Amino acid sequence: MKTVITLFVLGMITLHPVFSQKNFYNFSIYTGYTPGQTPAQAGIILNRQDPMNEFIFNLKEIENSFVFGFRKNFRFSHPFFGTLGLEYTTLTQNYSGRFTQQREVAQFNVTSTSRMLSMPAGVGFKFGNFDVTNGLMLQYDIKPEMSEELPMGIEMSKSQLEVGWYTGIGFSFNRTRIGVEYHSSLKRYGHNMIYQQESMELMSLPGNVRVSIGYSF
Repeated sequence: MKTVITLFVLGMITLHPVFSQKNFYNFSIYTGYTPGQTPAQAGIILNRQDPMNEFIFNLKEIENSFVFGFRKNFRFSHPFFGTLGLEYTTLTQNYSGRFTQQREVAQFNVTSTSRMLSMPAGVGFKFGNFDVTNGLMLQYDIKPEMSEELPMGIEMSKSQLEVGWYTGIGFSFNRTRIGVEYHSSLKRYGHNMIYQQESMELMSLPGNVRVSIGYSF
């Protein structure tokens, strides 16, 4: 009996690398969905030097968005693996300004639209059909746009390379993977907006949850 058990254990040890690696795929394409948000945070007061035109600026809403991506997977020593990807998404943020003094127009809206290219690079480990991934990402707004409901002279700063991070968990069956990830950036909301040479950066850092589905080959 001990001989049978020993042979069984040795057989499992021998076959384990084969089973663990047989469903490893080199590339993945995927799409994801990020629900809209209405963040609760304190606004900032701008134009203090002109009390009659002083206003409180804040983020009102982040619209839902979709992402499309391509990822290269790297085989490490089991159970670890690496990923390097390229993603495209459109992000729309709706801001509001509310004047502190009573006037005919009490508030106004500002919409910021970013078309983001992101390059996520992560390391993860796989346990059965489940995987956990963490990493950093480089982000660049290839076409920033802004519209003002009321002309206020708000400007957008020049696009710069930004750094973010993400963590997520996924479940795979055959070549299909369903995942849930949390994404954040190291730059605060409104960091790319300027009013009278003053930054309109808010105190909160971006954070969102993404649900994705992908196919590997």
